[in-house]
Amino acid sequence: RSFYLWWTNEFRHWWKSSRLLVRLGGLYVYSFDPTIAPNILLLDPEKRKTIKKLFKFAKKLGQGGQLRVFVKTVKPFTRSMRLLVGGWRWFEAAPCRRIEVGVEETMAFIGNRVSRFVARGGTDLLGLEIILPLQRFLFRGDYLPYPEAYHPIAVCVCLGILRAVSPFAASFQGSRVGRVLTRRFFSSAKNRWLPVQRIGDLNLLSDDCQEKDEANQTADLVIIARRVATALGKVQTSGDSNGDDDGEKEVVRQYEALKDEGFVQCGAGSGGYAVYQFRFKSTTILLHVTPYGPSITDVMPFYLVLEFETSVDIREQMWANSLAPISSIQLQGPQVLEGYAYQGAFFSPHHFAELKTMYDKQLLAYEAACKKLPIVAKNTRRGGPPRDLPTLKSFLEAGKRSRKRKQNIREFNELQKVVRSVAKEILALMKKEKKMGDGGNRLAPKGVILYFEGLDCSGKSSTGGLVQAALEESGYEVGMRQYNRPPTAEQRMRPWMDRFDVPGSSSFLDLSQTQTQDGEHIGLVWDRGPAGDFVYGNLHELSPEDKKKRYDDFIAFDKECREKDILFLKLFFVTNRDSIAKTLGKRLAQKKMARDLTTWLQACRSRGEVDDVSFEGLEAISAHIDPTDFIAFNQYERNLRIFSNFVMNTDSDENPWVVVNTGDRYAARKALMSSFRDHLKEFQ
Repeated sequence: RSFYLWWTNEFRHWWKSSRLLVRLGGLYVYSFDPTIAPNILLLDPEKRKTIKKLFKFAKKLGQGGQLRVFVKTVKPFTRSMRLLVGGWRWFEAAPCRRIEVGVEETMAFIGNRVSRFVARGGTDLLGLEIILPLQRFLFRGDYLPYPEAYHPIAVCVCLGILRAVSPFAASFQGSRVGRVLTRRFFSSAKNRWLPVQRIGDLNLLSDDCQEKDEANQTADLVIIARRVATALGKVQTSGDSNGDDDGEKEVVRQYEALKDEGFVQCGAGSGGYAVYQFRFKSTTILLHVTPYGPSITDVMPFYLVLEFETSVDIREQMWANSLAPISSIQLQGPQVLEGYAYQGAFFSPHHFAELKTMYDKQLLAYEAACKKLPIVAKNTRRGGPPRDLPTLKSFLEAGKRSRKRKQNIREFNELQKVVRSVAKEILALMKKEKKMGDGGNRLAPKGVILYFEGLDCSGKSSTGGLVQAALEESGYEVGMRQYNRPPTAEQRMRPWMDRFDVPGSSSFLDLSQTQTQDGEHIGLVWDRGPAGDFVYGNLHELSPEDKKKRYDDFIAFDKECREKDILFLKLFFVTNRDSIAKTLGKRLAQKKMARDLTTWLQACRSRGEVDDVSFEGLEAISAHIDPTDFIAFNQYERNLRIFSNFVMNTDSDENPWVVVNTGDRYAARKALMSSFRDHLKEFQ
């Protein structure tokens, strides 16, 4: 979204608020007008005609009194601003989604107008048919003395304020309803991913993972662009220490890295611009490369353009051969492709914009938080720079805009309320089970395995961590096991599932320190697991018979857990590439912040002391993103297909996989906690 569009929309909201203040100001002046108030005092409150006169007075107050002429004059400008913002959003939308965005903006505009009309009509109906007749009834029955202790002007002013404010408040809700209805309609019509669903309902042809405005991921130029990005990744990351003891640094030049991929340089220009040729299917591909600054975490992106050379060079051919018809070359995908290369990954312009925008937003919040640090330290007595990821996230909240910060706080409180509610339910099950004694059925699981699996940068830890927090709050001692690497040679000699730990019965894991006093309730988190062996351990290359055996082993393990009163919660996290690009941008910004905070904390060290400040938390932030995340971005469709195939073949009705779509993380987290409740009920 354009920066100017953002400011235009902010100005529109300010203008709407200003119009409301003008109405209220005119109401205040008109209600104290010496030529109006005495006439109201002369009205007989017991007559029916008085109701219409009082209603007319209240309506004029709600319109702004004497300033209603100004408000009516600027109405066309207000409508024009709304249409400008809606048209701008339609223009900036992806070509494949312009119809959807156009309908959404139209429905938002209609919802805005309808809600204002309903709010005004409802207020008028309330005053004319209920409040003013009730007032007349009270006057006629001498329940209210007139005008010693009560005067109808007070009621008229209240009705006027309500008539001025209610359309303003209702317009926001009307726009929201119009947008929500449109999004849900298109989501259902196009069978898009839900926040939580079964694997059988996951549409792998949805535009969540098959963006219609992007080039097909199997197109010729896209495949070549990934090879180019991988080669340029060596250039971007060169100069780092290669791990030798002498600390020498290896520098890879651009033309050398591309030459290894078959590209030959044929031209160059100012600013680092270069042109390369590449032979492909009896034709030539031209590659245009130029640096695209500024750098991101001290790594310079490259802007790429690949195009098929359509002209034919016949200078080296025989004259007879040149007269022969030129056979058409079967090429797949577009003739021209543009994008960006960063750390070995190829980004389309849209995805790179998502990454860069999120990167800049995070750094802007960091800068604003640093400026507010003296004020925060003075008011809260919690000064000092952050030292790990949780404190960094808390620190960044202070630098965000007030509206966004309040929204984050509201969503956080809602999620924590759900976590506490689930924890209370588990505690209630534990107490009920304890009263029943050993002879009763087990209500709360003896052990819980939280299996987090899915795409990189899909929010597995942050989203699945809510379930872990609920278990810990209810009394479970939860441990963490990471299976991010393929099995060792020793582990390959044993049965496949033996290397994955189970609460309380693993010969490779000492759980004595993580048990509760009665040793009954233990949790274990698997960060990746058997499905990861298929994606990253090349088990997907096995024969169908061997794959079937692995699937059966996993299903048998699942059933065995149930027999041992262990809840095996299998979570498969998916998301779209837009969300992954945003997450990459956020983590890159956090990595840059960690470098700055390291310098900051080094300056905070006490004199004479060396180890009085710990950098482990900042090192963990820097390690939170690595080159494998960018490799996984280029292999998005491959990884999604292999993961989905494993989940599909190991799903069961007794203990189904939970597919969590983290494209909207707040909705996904609420839906996940609801699904966890359902799993607890099924376990009982």
